Amino acid sequence: MKSQEELIALFKQVATEVDKREFRDVTGESVISDLGIDSLSMMQIVGEMELRLNIMIPDEDLVELVTVADLVGVVARRIEGV
Repeated sequence: MKSQEELIALFKQVATEVDKREFRDVTGESVISDLGIDSLSMMQIVGEMELRLNIMIPDEDLVELVTVADLVGVVARRIEGV
């Protein structure tokens, strides 16, 4: 199982690869829209995280995401099979 810190680090790594810029100061409380990540990039980020973690996240789980911690929570639940 991955910790919240590990999942945030993975988010930052994938976001950097997708958006071609650094996301150094991202925390769980960071609001995704405030990071300048548009919906297309967000879908690419989620897709890459799904691939790397071998999980599937239903689209309805992504609708309510506001912060990085929201995304990490959804990912953690999928890893645990909940």
